[in-house]
Amino acid sequence: MPEPLTRGVGRAWRAAAFVYDLAAGERDTWVKRAAGPVTVTSFVVTSTGREVHCDRYATAETSDRSRPCMVVTHGFTHQGAADQRLQALCRRLARAGFVAVAPELDEMRQYRLGRGDQADLEAVVVALGDDRGIDAARIGVMAFSFGSAPTLIGLAEPTLRDRVAFAVIFGGYFDLRRTFKYVLTGAYDGFGHTGRLTPPETGDDRWKFLRGNLAMIPPSPTSHVIAEVAARRIADPRAPADLSTCSAEERAAFALIENRDPDRYDALYEATGPLVDRWIRQLSPVFTASAIRTPLILVHSFTDQKTPFIESIAMSRSVPHAPPPRLTLLNAFAHVDLTLNWRSLSSLLRDGLPGLVAVWRTVRDVLRAARL
Repeated sequence: MPEPLTRGVGRAWRAAAFVYDLAAGERDTWVKRAAGPVTVTSFVVTSTGREVHCDRYATAETSDRSRPCMVVTHGFTHQGAADQRLQALCRRLARAGFVAVAPELDEMRQYRLGRGDQADLEAVVVALGDDRGIDAARIGVMAFSFGSAPTLIGLAEPTLRDRVAFAVIFGGYFDLRRTFKYVLTGAYDGFGHTGRLTPPETGDDRWKFLRGNLAMIPPSPTSHVIAEVAARRIADPRAPADLSTCSAEERAAFALIENRDPDRYDALYEATGPLVDRWIRQLSPVFTASAIRTPLILVHSFTDQKTPFIESIAMSRSVPHAPPPRLTLLNAFAHVDLTLNWRSLSSLLRDGLPGLVAVWRTVRDVLRAARL
């Protein structure tokens, strides 16, 4: 049955208030004053013998009765849940009526991809189901960038699939091999879109990624050598690299990460051998997406320099047993930095205002999924 008109109007208004709060940044606004202060408390969940530290954000309204919950997972960042962008988002979600929970994902903090963060996310969601202040039937997950993998892969398995009512994926990836080509060379090709964004000469995360994911290479007596070279390249991307004593697998992985030429990518990828390919496949949601049944809300920037927007297009077309995902592609943001991105009046008119409308529609969809 269609929802009452008053509920739809109220949701549209709440979405507009959220967008206004987003546009205002940290400035004092009537939205912040009306919602009241956001209280942040910390708690710990045990996951396979590890402690997962979480921050819980709630206003006075959301702390004394059962409310929907949004679990907000970070991507690659050494700051983890202390990332100021994530903290600001969690406060906005709390003001919008959610209990927002930000878990500390250890692998993401180390720029590492693995299944440990998935297990930690599952443990957090299970624990939240017993929180009397949270409606267990209205738990959603919001995942960013490479941090989308624990969510998307996890949603193909019962622990998350049976407990998560909806998921919001912002700047996520779907096929890791295709995403790496973009990250390393800037080239993308798929779904009628072809192009290239030149990767920055400095400031990209390729060497942090290599250092964090050396487990994809067979261990050898020279594993420490490639780790040391990666560390030097993090400090200085032009630092010399002597890998003459390293194994063939280590040299192949280094060549793949170092390469910026899209025409060489496939050959260099094949040269890394079956272990890297098996690792890539295990961490690519494309191979488990047919088991996802959770409603997905997908958002991606056309100019995202970390993950190509075609990954969200692919995702939207590859979950046959889930409701049709809501896909929003826009230019208002850069990657997962939710700072409105316009530099002139023309960019405001071309990208900013349409982007705000797109964000408003997305927020309205999120509120609807949470039955707010």
